[in-house]
Amino acid sequence: MRGSRGIDRQVTSESLKHVLLIHTDGNTFNNPTLKCIVDLLLERGVQITIRYPTTRAPMPATPGVRFLGYGQLYRRFKSIVFDRLCSLRLARLLVFLESTIIYREFDLIIGVDRQGLIEAGILNRLKGVPFVFFSFEIMFESETSSRYKTLERIFGRRARCWLVQDEERAALLEEENGLDSHRKVLLPLASKGLGTKSQRRLRDTLGIPAEKRVAMLMGSISSWSMASEVILSSEFWPEPWVLVVHERYGNTKEAMQAMNIPENVIQSDRIFLSQDAPDHTDDMGSVLAGVDAGLAFYRPEYRSAYTGKNIEHIGLASGKISTFLRYGVPVVMNDIGQYAHLARTQGFGDVVDDPAGIGDALANLDCDNASQKALITFSERFDFQNQEEEIWGLLLEGGRHNAAGD
Repeated sequence: MRGSRGIDRQVTSESLKHVLLIHTDGNTFNNPTLKCIVDLLLERGVQITIRYPTTRAPMPATPGVRFLGYGQLYRRFKSIVFDRLCSLRLARLLVFLESTIIYREFDLIIGVDRQGLIEAGILNRLKGVPFVFFSFEIMFESETSSRYKTLERIFGRRARCWLVQDEERAALLEEENGLDSHRKVLLPLASKGLGTKSQRRLRDTLGIPAEKRVAMLMGSISSWSMASEVILSSEFWPEPWVLVVHERYGNTKEAMQAMNIPENVIQSDRIFLSQDAPDHTDDMGSVLAGVDAGLAFYRPEYRSAYTGKNIEHIGLASGKISTFLRYGVPVVMNDIGQYAHLARTQGFGDVVDDPAGIGDALANLDCDNASQKALITFSERFDFQNQEEEIWGLLLEGGRHNAAGD
């Protein structure tokens, strides 16, 4: 192993035995791409250590995976160092202490988003271990600061390759982080293989009559997902449509109350609340069985760097839309760029100006035809399986990417 400024060790098929995944969102199994990466590594006999903060998201015990979680107090402390102070010296000290006290030897590091990238880059300098960078959130200097972006830019150049969902987000990430375009890999945010619907259906558990048609709002119940407007619009939907609200971690009623949605709306006979959530994002067969349409709305809110331009330029970074398509669920959405274009050209749903248009869209939706087109679109454009061997090759070689032909 080389020192902090030596040449990175090369990873071969014999030496790729243990991977460190640094994911500071703390919801690895709720991210379709990362769940696929974990499965891929385990299938090829690679052990994984996941370093993450504990959150509401499930992190189920998995053979071959070692979990290194930390609590909210330490998470806040790290946030001060990485996000407020943006101190390279303190970040190095924290990562050095972690590498000395809790980390084992690794053959490859996967750094996810800003903090994962920085920590992976510091470990790369300390130990010479190669790393790859997965981006799901883009932080813009105009919404943060040049100081905030400095650490990303320092270590982004050291990544063997960087993965992002589409050309639009790749161009923005390249500009914001000063990345080498020859090292980019485009990978839509999606699971592997078509979904299998379960005989056990959430709609039956909720007591929804067989003659009703079900539209589902799932994922984050928040203002940027326009959840309140979507829920309130259901009052004006045509028969026989009803709404199921499924918060990603099963915290549906509390999330709706936090948004001050009136109790009489929550108790409406047209609205059904799901309080359960699968441990894995690719295990939605019971949730989506018997669902006739999915609802996906996005509105940038520039109060936060996570929900401003990052949402405005969502590209192909919507896990809920790809999940609907995977299970053959037509999607009604607002005009959110590439997904809206695909909905229009591929015919797997409808695009409306705002939630007030959902009712008319549902009334005119040819569910059977749109469902088949959803499955075709997923298989051709989103399925992780299409790039699985390419991604394995990148990980196997420590992220070296020959961009010839890109």
